[in-house]
Amino acid sequence: MATACLGDLVAPAQADGYITYSDVAYASGGSQQVLDLYVPKGVRRVPVIVYIHGGGWSAGDKSELQRIPEWTSLLAQGFAVASVNYTLSTSATFPRQIHEVKAAIRYLRATGFRYGLNGQVGVWGGSAGGQLAALAGTSCGVPALEGTVGLRGPSSCVQAVADLSGPTDLSALADDPLLAGAVAAYLGCPDGIPSCPPALLRQASPITHLASGRRPPPFLIGHGDADTVVPIEQSRLLFSALTQACGSAGFFTLHGQDHFFPFGGGLSEPFPARTVQTSKRCGEPVTSTEPPLSFGTLGSFFREHLRAPQRGRPA
Repeated sequence: MATACLGDLVAPAQADGYITYSDVAYASGGSQQVLDLYVPKGVRRVPVIVYIHGGGWSAGDKSELQRIPEWTSLLAQGFAVASVNYTLSTSATFPRQIHEVKAAIRYLRATGFRYGLNGQVGVWGGSAGGQLAALAGTSCGVPALEGTVGLRGPSSCVQAVADLSGPTDLSALADDPLLAGAVAAYLGCPDGIPSCPPALLRQASPITHLASGRRPPPFLIGHGDADTVVPIEQSRLLFSALTQACGSAGFFTLHGQDHFFPFGGGLSEPFPARTVQTSKRCGEPVTSTEPPLSFGTLGSFFREHLRAPQRGRPA
């Protein structure tokens, strides 16, 4: 389907249970600034979950969502889902990527009435997409990360964040054999992470913005303890920082799971063994083994924090 001009309503495609709007232009920058939007049938005025793909900031695109088993169950639970493209680090460096993610959020808020959305936005991403999702969540109102891409005016703040295996403190990855080069390319530091200006590393790290005193949106964090790409310590740091910031967060440590667990059925039965830590506001974290990290759990998390109508009932 041809890419639409910014503001055009794309002709939808019909599928069982949902409607697809493909290659919707959220800004005027061509194929890197488009999204696919999936809206469930039978409900109106629904919230949207924005999916942000991974790929080390240098590869991948919005089609990644299609490779995650059972992702359409979120549609069945009454959410719209948008999967966004952003300019890869091979063509532009940070902060272009977060500027574009926020532009997509603003677009969905400004024009969502055309698609039956209600203005409530959550974000979900894995790996590099998890970093961008977490950054979108923690940097509400940070001028340098808003940019001038796309529509201006509507808020780019989000109501809930799901981060699966995302880097959160980029300065701590200087000696990581797999990630250091990708982080340096993302930030535009050709001589490696140690050559990056400290202010740039702080700006790109989601945990930095938790020190602002602004209460963050609720977070759901998932990470496999057998991850050899992004160290699980990155998610531990995020959970600890959220707790210190009096945020609400759930942290699922999935035992024996690697970096790519969402694509290998790690969100489906039989569910991996796990440790679940939860922290609400300024309370002490509580540890348990339930619930599993599943699409039902993701749906419950987003339903708690986004206004989602019951399936089959008018909003």
